[in-house]
Amino acid sequence: MDASAHGPPRGLLDPRAGEGLYRESFIPAAPDLAGIVAHHWAVRWDLRGRAPHVVEVLPHPAVVLVVAEGRCRVHGVLRGKFSDALTGRGEIFGTTFRPAGFHAVFGRSVAALTDRVLPGTDIFGSAALEFADRIATAPIDDRGPVAEEFVRQHLSPPGSRAALVNEIVDTVLIDRSILRVDDLVDRFGIGKRLLQKLFREQVGVTPKWVIQRYRLHEAAQRLADADVDLATVAAELGYADQAHFARDFKSATGRPPAVYRGRSPQRL
Repeated sequence: MDASAHGPPRGLLDPRAGEGLYRESFIPAAPDLAGIVAHHWAVRWDLRGRAPHVVEVLPHPAVVLVVAEGRCRVHGVLRGKFSDALTGRGEIFGTTFRPAGFHAVFGRSVAALTDRVLPGTDIFGSAALEFADRIATAPIDDRGPVAEEFVRQHLSPPGSRAALVNEIVDTVLIDRSILRVDDLVDRFGIGKRLLQKLFREQVGVTPKWVIQRYRLHEAAQRLADADVDLATVAAELGYADQAHFARDFKSATGRPPAVYRGRSPQRL
């Protein structure tokens, strides 16, 4: 089960700024790929005659396969903020993998993709060009199945630990009591060294980073309320002091929490 697919999507910064400028839709994954693919999504916009709109996202711990402007690219887990300027008229189609899902497609450590955006041809060869063409010409409702056919063609059996890694990441997402790597060690009865190794190979980032990223997603959600107390948010997210929280939030979003507070609606 993809825990990130339940409830409002997280990670989009200042979503109110994009209201009426673009449309985003989500497409569930086929049941047989539930452990590999989280979901598909599409973004469409028409800004002809209008100023460009910059979309900013704090990415999830997931690899994303994207088709835009007739080209296919692969986004490894991006540890910083991702920004994209929407101009003119266009659309983007994407397939977001489960945290440990792309490892079964890539066939080696996903850490090699971390903080990188690569042309699809670097990984899939000429098949990426054919895939981009099929997505571009397929009716919107058929693009999810086209992407899933492509994934199946390149899929190897997932490793025996993939389901466990997905479960651990889902737990971090939904359980606010998980604040430290030791909490995961205690919860799942797995050694810290093995946990670090599994996350590096199959997710591409450390479990500590995943915990911090999901807590920062939650912080941005809660800062939608202009009256929220920053010290309370910091404490509930496991920070020893408000200053540490403010540094992490500013490092990730480019703005201190006091500035970001109240700028976003309740969905993020």
